[in-house]
This record gives sequence, structure tokens and C-alpha cells, in this order.
Amino acid sequence: MKRVLFIVASFLILGSCLKEPDYHGYKVDMMVDFGDDFPQGQKAGAKVVLFNQAKAYKVEAVTDQQGKVQFSTVEPGFYSVTVSYSLVQEESVSYLNGIKTIHVFGAVNDTVKVFKGRLSPFVIKEYYYSGTNTVAGKPYSADQYIEIVNNTDMVQYADGISVLEHESYGNGENFWANIKDTIVVKLIWTIPGNGKEVPVLPGKSIVLAQDGINHRDDPNGNPLSPVNLGNADFEFYVDEEKKRDIDFPAVPNLEEDLFVFRAADVAFHVSGGSALAIAKIPGNNKFERMQYINSKLVSKTSASGSNVTYYAKIANKYVLDAVEVVQDEARSVYKRFPQELDAGYTLVASGSRSGKCIRRKVYAMVQGRTIYQDTNNSTEDFLKDVDPRPKIYE
Repeated sequence: MKRVLFIVASFLILGSCLKEPDYHGYKVDMMVDFGDDFPQGQKAGAKVVLFNQAKAYKVEAVTDQQGKVQFSTVEPGFYSVTVSYSLVQEESVSYLNGIKTIHVFGAVNDTVKVFKGRLSPFVIKEYYYSGTNTVAGKPYSADQYIEIVNNTDMVQYADGISVLEHESYGNGENFWANIKDTIVVKLIWTIPGNGKEVPVLPGKSIVLAQDGINHRDDPNGNPLSPVNLGNADFEFYVDEEKKRDIDFPAVPNLEEDLFVFRAADVAFHVSGGSALAIAKIPGNNKFERMQYINSKLVSKTSASGSNVTYYAKIANKYVLDAVEVVQDEARSVYKRFPQELDAGYTLVASGSRSGKCIRRKVYAMVQGRTIYQDTNNSTEDFLKDVDPRPKIYE
């Protein structure tokens, strides 16, 4: 009898020592709205991700045949919900993406709508912005570059393609969110040509460098840089009176169309706040392109009211590709590009001066040609924290 009492008492003591849950979890039911024309019976398998904005962690599940998904014991807080799905029809692939924000402080029953992504002949393959340090320990970012790849099986011409930088660094709510079907940018630099001067072979790319030199051995460079950009196709050169930017003649210059905060050089945020897009702005030459840009200017008054700055609206329909680059996971809630351009985001998680970049994932190899993944969701499409490898297709 004493033995029985001892065992019972032991269970009671152990039970009292069990840790209580840190929170009361709630059930979250989500319905994915595929639209009225979506084939019935093909709604299963869409990936739905809940991202906790305060603690920067994710949970995910997939939809059932009705397009429903359920999460149990979800921690209270603010979440973003992203949906990604690929649909194969008649030997073609369509990509669907959706995003919204929900508040979980009780049971949630909500719907998220998905949109069909647009496939572009050119996409951003690689974006190196983090920079590195010099031997003396000083910051160095003159080796930044953007690589654009022809993702088709035909020759494409890159003349007239512009690089755009969104007006916001993504540290707060998008000031321009109410302007529909449009992005607002502070930087536009364009590949020169008449439309048939810059051919890009299938699966090949062009590199747009901040400075077109071999950064590892040039006297103006940095031996600790990870890249040689001496074979870049174009460079950003700021032509100004003080000539603080060096023009490297071996690499042709891009055309400056808009540079709101004009400095000695074009430099992207080394911590990752510069969200980029490429677009084909209306116009057959710089004059016609500038007419469009000047007709689409919008103003923003400073917080003090002492000055007004003008930016340019670019319609979504002219955007070929967009990559929402954020400084960290917590800031991903401050969406700048609409979900039909980029339903996700990406970043170099190792941070500034890491010498790392983001690179688009390989979807397939077809007869020696690399095809890159393009779902219009940078969270799904890009590898993070990889070594820069311009013009290496793997």
C-alpha cells in the first residue's frame, strides 16, 4: 500500500512540475480564393505561410481540395499570410501568389486572394549590394552590381530596359500605397540603344556594375572584393562637375534618367533597403522616355514642410521584374511592390559588408540552357547569402 501511495504521489509531483504553455494558441482557418475561373478539383497543394512579424518565425501548411487550410495553436500576434502555387495546364505553367496581413488575438476565419503572375523575358538573376571591407577595415561597396538574364529560348534585346529603385527603404508604411497599378521610384537608369543594339542570347545575361573594373586587382578596387566586374556590360557613371565618380572607359555607361538624391555615385543600401525593378518605359529613345517620366512626377513634402521632392510613377504594366529586398525579416511587413509584381521578399541575412548576394534559383536545365525560377515571389525564387557569381549559370 505504501508503494502505491508513493507512485501516485510521484505522478502528482511530476505533473505539477510540467511547464505551462507560454501562450494560449488560437485556431486560424484560411480560405484561398482562386477566382471563379479556376479549375475545380485543383485547389489542393497551395503553400500557405504564416509569418510572425514580431518574432520572425514561420509556420506553413498546404490547402486541401476546397482551397482551405487550418493552423492550430497559433501564437497571438500580427502575421503576414503568403500563398504560392503553380498550376500546369496544357504543358504550360502558371504561378499564383497572394499576400495579406491578419491579427491573431482569437480564432481567425479569413480569405486570401491569389493573382496570376506575369512571365517576363528578362528577370533579375543576381543582385549584390552588401559590399565588404578593405584590408584596412574600411567599408567598400563600389563592387555592387545587378545581373539581368534572358530567361527565354530566343534572342532578346536589352536596349531600353531601365533599372528602377523604389522610393522607400521599407522602414515604415508605403507612402504611395493608395496609388493603384503603379510604383513610385527615385532612380531610373537605362540601357542605351535603338532596340537592336544589345542582343542577349537565350539563358545568358548582362551585368550592370557600379564600377566596371576588376575590383580584386585594380588600384581603385579592393583585394578583398569577391568580384571581377571588368567584363561588365554597363556601369553606372554619374557625370558631374566635380568628377568624383571615375568613368572606366572599357565598360559603356548607362543613361541617367532619374536620380532624385544625386550623389557622387550610384550606391544601393548595403543593409538591403533598396527594392529594385526592371522595366521597359515607353519611348524609343531617351527624349521620348523622359517625356513619359516628366509627365508622371509626383511630389512628397518633408516632415518639416520645408521642402518638396519629386519622384516618378511607373505603371505596373511596364515592369518586367521586381525584387522586394528588405533589411530584415521584421521589416517585410512594409510592402512596397504590389503582390502582382512580387508577392514576397528576400534579403542577405548575413547583413552589410558580408560579401554575399541574392541569386535566383535554377528551375531546370534544357539542352544546356539554364532556366531560372520566376513565380513573382522573391521569397520562393531567390537563394540568400550566396557568393556573387556574375555570368555563371548554375
